Amino acid sequence: MIDINTTQLKIGMYVAELDRPWLETSFLFQGFRIENNDQIEKLQRLCKTVKVDEELSASSLSFEAFKRPVTKPNVPEASSPHKETQSPKKRFEADLTDARDIYEESSVSLNNMLNNFRINDYISIPEVKSCVQQVTNNILRNPNALLLIRNLRAKQRDTATHSLNVCIYATLFGCYLGFDQDQLSRLSIAALLHDVGEAKLPQAVLDRCSNDLTPEEIMLMRMHTHYGADLLGKIDGMPPEVTEVAYSHHERIDGKGYPCGLKDTEISLMSRIIAIIDAYERVTNNIDLKMQMSCSDALKSIYTMRGKLYDVNLVESFIQCLGIYPVGSVVQLSNGDIAIVIGMKPDKHLLPTVMIVRDVTGENRHPTQVINLDKFRDHDGRPLLLINKAIDPVEVGLDLSEYIVQELGVKIHSAAKLF
Repeated sequence: MIDINTTQLKIGMYVAELDRPWLETSFLFQGFRIENNDQIEKLQRLCKTVKVDEELSASSLSFEAFKRPVTKPNVPEASSPHKETQSPKKRFEADLTDARDIYEESSVSLNNMLNNFRINDYISIPEVKSCVQQVTNNILRNPNALLLIRNLRAKQRDTATHSLNVCIYATLFGCYLGFDQDQLSRLSIAALLHDVGEAKLPQAVLDRCSNDLTPEEIMLMRMHTHYGADLLGKIDGMPPEVTEVAYSHHERIDGKGYPCGLKDTEISLMSRIIAIIDAYERVTNNIDLKMQMSCSDALKSIYTMRGKLYDVNLVESFIQCLGIYPVGSVVQLSNGDIAIVIGMKPDKHLLPTVMIVRDVTGENRHPTQVINLDKFRDHDGRPLLLINKAIDPVEVGLDLSEYIVQELGVKIHSAAKLF
């Protein structure tokens, strides 16, 4: 973190902390990247200094001129170390622990909301916004840790887990697409509630894999779009985009989706976004090993279906957002070591931050080593390590969640099953 006077703020800087409580301001999110001069002017009216996160800021910005320490007279230093002074590994452990707690709390909140919806046909708008804001604030502050928690948890097919995961990806993607705060809030709510109609389906049908359903059960499953849109449309204050996404997220670009067979831009932008994320989340979080794909393979599969099932430009942007090796991928490095991708910036797809877990001989690394490949270079500026390929963790006998528990002591809990 770098302390910067608000008179020196620039577009592209990620404001992580203010010199006053966030609740005393009109900013929707606790942490955001500056998108325009209006935000700079508002910050200048409210604050004298802010803390800027260099890692989350635009890569084109240089912070060398700001790295001189800001003098704070008569303010004693805290006795406990801050994250920014910790080693990369310790900072990763702390971030992962925070993200786990956020995920678990959000999962419980969403389970309660959906259970209430199933019984009473009602969802509290303030409760939804609170859940979304919790996810959004933390995905903006530390997207990599929250994405990794999602990938480390045991595969589970239930509406709450799936919807929370889609919300996480939608929030990240919306930020990448440059959505303003209001658009991002509506997209995140739509993502969280896109499958809410499933609460009205028989649990026995929901528990079955899609390829095991009878034609009659498939037709019943498809009714969740009608149920969701009908119920959400009756709730005062529900953004219309949320109802539209619940109804249309299974429409496809070629017109062969449901329920209306819409084509191309007849499908709303948010529905086209959720369609991609919904498909990606389902195949990477599938309890059926035959249906499950790695993050990289899922992106390749979706890419081959661009222009047919999914919007071409949005597919390409989604891949650029997540990177060729998304967070949670297991990769082989150019020296033969095996690593887990634990961090990535959108403009550094080929050089993410990785945690090396095995050496070239297959022996576990003790301790593990966290390396930002983009900053791990020789004197001429050339990367010292590159990624050779993504690999299936099952093929190398690597259980990611078990590894994290053993090596870092960060326990990844299982989600509570809906209903």
